[in-house]
Amino acid sequence: MVIASIVIYKHTYDELEPTLKSLIAVDIIDKVILVDNDSSDWAKDFQHEKIHYLKSDGNYGFGYGHNVAIKQFAKKSDFFLICNPDIVFEASDFKKLVSFASTRPEGLFLPRIVYENGENQYGARLLPSPLNLFLRRFSPKHAEELDEHYLLKTFDLKKPIFVPYLHGCFMLFKSEVLLELNGFDERFFMYMEDVDLSRRCAEKFGNVYYPLTKVTHLHEQGSYKSKTLLKAHLKSAWQYFNKWGWLYDNQRLKLNKQCQKSIEG
Repeated sequence: MVIASIVIYKHTYDELEPTLKSLIAVDIIDKVILVDNDSSDWAKDFQHEKIHYLKSDGNYGFGYGHNVAIKQFAKKSDFFLICNPDIVFEASDFKKLVSFASTRPEGLFLPRIVYENGENQYGARLLPSPLNLFLRRFSPKHAEELDEHYLLKTFDLKKPIFVPYLHGCFMLFKSEVLLELNGFDERFFMYMEDVDLSRRCAEKFGNVYYPLTKVTHLHEQGSYKSKTLLKAHLKSAWQYFNKWGWLYDNQRLKLNKQCQKSIEG
């Protein structure tokens, strides 16, 4: 059985409808938890047997919101899905992902993430260095060269592999693993919380990128358009590297090397 969690903040029903329809259509998804970090004018009154509404104590971040659902519901499921409010997928793809995960000892699984036009979003990534993140934001020309490596673009990923950083838009966890990891680190308000959680899972339980199924992410890079979101992104990056290391991060090198061996093996 699977329980899914979505954090909403000023989202309209029209914005969320495609994602809700995708989740509701899957028979192995027992509940979809809507965690409201604001005061939605529709979510609390939305009627469906699978939908459970939770009002958080406030807008304390993406990870904080999901943790509200994790603490209350993860122990009641085999798998717990962290889902963005802008994801669509076929039920058959999701069931294939869960079926695969059920046969594996690892704790976190991610399908191939694509844009609406079918272009790969490169959800399977190496753990970033400070250079990766800051050049990607401020020097696109140099970032393009680094991205070939960081986003694993030079590899044709067609088999399940170990990857230390799996994108946070659609993270399928074994529930017992997610509980043991204590969910997200709530010091991250927005951005980098998925890198941190994915990394912790990779170290302790292992992660698997499973490109034989896919979901579509209707994704916009908000921090490239909003000064407020840019500040949040930079703050999270600062917190992340303070936590894990700026110049010296031997575990990052070890996990990234493990990923490359998994690709080549």
